[in-house]
Amino acid sequence: MIGWRELASEFLGTALLLFFGLSAVVMDLSSGAPMESLVSSENLRKLLASVLFATAATLIIYSPLGRISGGHINPAVTLAFAVLGKMTPKSAVSYLLAQFFGAILGTAAVALVWGRRAAGVHVGATLPGPGGIVVALTAEALATLVVICVILTFVERPRFAPFTPAASGLVIAAIVFFASPFYGASMNPARSLGPALVGGVWTGLWVYLVAPSLGALGAVCFHRYRILPCAKLIHDPGYTCRFKNCLYTRRPEFTADEDRDNPLRSSRHYRED
Repeated sequence: MIGWRELASEFLGTALLLFFGLSAVVMDLSSGAPMESLVSSENLRKLLASVLFATAATLIIYSPLGRISGGHINPAVTLAFAVLGKMTPKSAVSYLLAQFFGAILGTAAVALVWGRRAAGVHVGATLPGPGGIVVALTAEALATLVVICVILTFVERPRFAPFTPAASGLVIAAIVFFASPFYGASMNPARSLGPALVGGVWTGLWVYLVAPSLGALGAVCFHRYRILPCAKLIHDPGYTCRFKNCLYTRRPEFTADEDRDNPLRSSRHYRED
């Protein structure tokens, strides 16, 4: 069973993601931002903010917190793994609650630390751009689909699975930099809910809750017939895995068509979620 260590790690990981990520937004993009005197170009500051946000996510996933919980720190990621059968419904709901409450805590810490500067950027709230709700909904769903597909593609291949956080981080940074002016570019419902609750900015929030879920389900459609070894983005044998049907902890029966060179062909112990 998913236990308190996994849930606490997911909660704290999401809180840290929001704190460091939104702090980067405040430092780079708020009025009179500390970085403004060093980097005059607003586009460069936006790029820096997006890179720092994605870097925070990558480091958290690689950290012990991510290795314990699997490093989802995003309800869309949890939804995809749950639909693909790597988490029980109870575990998935527990992860979602941990992520949302973690996001609220992280955002509240940003508001407390940065005060007026944070309020000046609505504590990093994601808002629909000039294209309106339809553009935001469509773009957010497609962007999330791309991110989840990248994650699943790497996780499916044990040789490349250790690079999952770095690859997804690069993709997220690029999407946020190029697309955020047009529709907000959240790709993470918890990341949007935290600032909305703390900052009291509700405009278009439903888009950033619904669209990533649609994107995650779309990604599942592309990967439903692939072998997914585990719901962890980083599977470290030094940390107990309690996810459902983890192929790293049992003897998988692969066929040649499924994965000829899959290195998981060793006898391991099976553990149910």
